[in-house]
Order: sequence, then structure tokens, then C-alpha cells
Amino acid sequence: MKKHSDLKYVIIILLILALAVFGTLELVNRKQSTLQEAPQTSASSASEPSASSQAPSASVSVSDTQTTETASASEPSAPSQVISSVAAERVTNPDTGRYIVEVTDDNWQLVVVSGTREFPESYEPNLDEIFDTGKYLDARVAPHYEEMYTAAKQDGIILTPYSAYRSYERQKNNYNHLTETYMADYHLSREDAAKKAATVILPPGTSEHNLGLCMDICNVYDSFVNQKEYTWLTENAYKYGFILRYPKGKEDVTGIVFEPWHWRYVGVEWAKQIRDSGLCLEEFLDQQGIAY
Repeated sequence: MKKHSDLKYVIIILLILALAVFGTLELVNRKQSTLQEAPQTSASSASEPSASSQAPSASVSVSDTQTTETASASEPSAPSQVISSVAAERVTNPDTGRYIVEVTDDNWQLVVVSGTREFPESYEPNLDEIFDTGKYLDARVAPHYEEMYTAAKQDGIILTPYSAYRSYERQKNNYNHLTETYMADYHLSREDAAKKAATVILPPGTSEHNLGLCMDICNVYDSFVNQKEYTWLTENAYKYGFILRYPKGKEDVTGIVFEPWHWRYVGVEWAKQIRDSGLCLEEFLDQQGIAY
């Protein structure tokens, strides 16, 4: 009889323990359910300002021919010296990923084209021939080159026009030829060869030669830096509106190797300021707060 009584007590104790465990589990489940239903706040969203205080995000619309990226309102404001405001829209060529630069009567003197900036293939400058050389420049530039040529000649210096305006198609052929040369000579992939070629010959639409705004003078050899013609240009070219476009030591800014033969027209006033500043064109525009 005592054994049955003891067994009864054991069973009762086990039932009490089971009920206690079940109650505990139920409480835990309820707490977890409550936490899951509560609004979640991530670390990133907690640090973001409210919608009313956020700057509008960049919007991108894609068409068959171009991508338009609206500049974010969060961009820093330009300094007080700004002559032209930052463009409200940047148009990108989806095939090349480069910004498309419109060349206008207002910006042509300081327009910047480069490996990341191209002008529309449809753009064609109005050209004039340099004397009777078969070389052409933008009609607004040609008289200034002729004036500089004449002045140099009086000093015993001959600034032979070596390479002036080049058509879009010719630029394309030159660039592709150099790319293929690098592929063959250095066993590079087309992509790597094209990048290397772009430091010497810019892709079509990204070269100042396609705009008719520059002249390669005498030759395209590095040794030109040691010639009297180069010395004369460094001392006098600015008087006629020309600057050394790709100076030594500015390769990381311009994206182009030092080219002592390449002289770009920017106008007499700008040329003097750029020369005096010791900056390349991109640096000068940044310093002045001029959008390009």
C-alpha cells in the first residue's frame, strides 16, 4: 500500500513539473511573437535623415541612344568665381559610358574632351586652311595660329603644322590601329590594349583634333622638348591664345602622356591666366569653379 502511495506522489510531482515547463515555453513563444510584430529599425535606416530632409536622389532614364543622369542636389555648391554653373544634366553615351559634351558658342574655348568625355559624332566644326598647307583648324582658331606662325618666323622659328584637324573617322582608324599594334606587340587583350592606346591616341570623339582646336607642331617626338621651336612656344604661345595642353607631371589629371608638341587654343585671356597659374586646363577650371 505504501508503494502505491509513493508512486502516486511521484506521478503528481512529474505532472507539476511538466505543467511548469509547458507554461515557461508558452511565455517565451509569446515574447518572440511580440518582438516579430514590432517595427524593425536597421542600423542604416536609423542613421538616415527623414524623407523631408534628404536631398533628391539621382534619377536615371535610359533611351535607345543615351542615358540622362540628373545631378544630385547634394553636390557641393560652386565657389563665387563660377562663370558657368554646373550642368543640371549629364548625358551619357550608353555604348561608351562617357559623358557627352555639347560644344557651343559659349564654351568652345574651354571645352574639355577626354577619355571620359566625348562630343556628339554629329558635331562638325567650321574649318579654315592654315595658309596653303592642307592643314585645317576651327575657323575661329586658324587666324591665331597663322599670326603665331608669322611671329615665330620673324624670330627664325618655323612652327610647321604637323597634325591639325582630324575627322572622326580618321581618329577612329588611328585609335584602332594603335590598339591592334599593342595587342600584337605586347600580347594584350583588346580591352587592355585599347586602354593603353587611349593614353597616346584618344578614341574618336574625345580628341581635340576632332574639334579643330589644337595643333601638333613640327613633329610628335619626345625629343621636341629639346628643340628651339618648343622653347619659343613655351615663352610666346600664350600671347596668341595657345597653351601646352598635356604638360609633364599632369598625366594623372589629363589622362594623357606628356605631349610637348600638342598646343591647344583657349583664347588669349585664358591662355595667359592658365600659363601664369602653372596648372593644366582641368586644374585651372576646377580652381576657377568653371563647369566643364
